[in-house]
Amino acid sequence: MKSIEERFAEAEKRVRALVSENTALRKQVGELERELAEVRREARDLGHFHGKRMHVREKIERILSALETAGRE
Repeated sequence: MKSIEERFAEAEKRVRALVSENTALRKQVGELERELAEVRREARDLGHFHGKRMHVREKIERILSALETAGRE
């Protein structure tokens, strides 16, 4: 049977390992959160770009339509 000192040393060793793992996981979560924020920002910017592109396309279609109408007259 293990002595109390051996059990305590084993428990202390496990706690240190868990603390170390927790620190590494916190860093990893922080990095993932930063990546997620960047991806969200890029998605938002892409949405704005798409909206602007559609607006320009609509203007071009109106101009082309007006030119076609003017060309028929």
